[in-house]
Amino acid sequence: MPYLLFAIIGLALAGCASTSNEPVRSVTIQEIKPRYIPAENFKRIREYWTGAENLGNRVVLRSDPSVRDGFYFTLVLDENVRDLPRGTVINGEFYTPVSPEPQVHEFTLPNRLPKTREVFVGLTGADWPEPGGMPGAWRFTIKDANGNVMAQKQSYLWSM
Repeated sequence: MPYLLFAIIGLALAGCASTSNEPVRSVTIQEIKPRYIPAENFKRIREYWTGAENLGNRVVLRSDPSVRDGFYFTLVLDENVRDLPRGTVINGEFYTPVSPEPQVHEFTLPNRLPKTREVFVGLTGADWPEPGGMPGAWRFTIKDANGNVMAQKQSYLWSM
């Protein structure tokens, strides 16, 4: 009798372990928090020892990966970033003081992602030369690897 009980419990646990997590097909951008972030805010203690940037549990995408300070948009999602399909791309369109035409940047999410619902998307380097400014309008579109739109959100002024 105890062997039968162990067999049933073992099969139940094996069934749970073999269940695959399907990537999400749609996501909602619940909020976008725009702000200027200086380079010092990205430095952690471990970087002083190793010399390499440690993002911890943050996903940080930059228009110029070699420059940390810039104007960032924190996209707050309703799903964990880790659950998005591989090859997910975030397209950002911005009206900034740098150009009268909208800047367009494509950011690909890395393959290894922490468990978080926030993505920091930054205009850095030549794309954002002034610390005190603010973009006039913006729009973000999240697409899967096939180009299917999973989410889109824009500022109020984008629609004007």
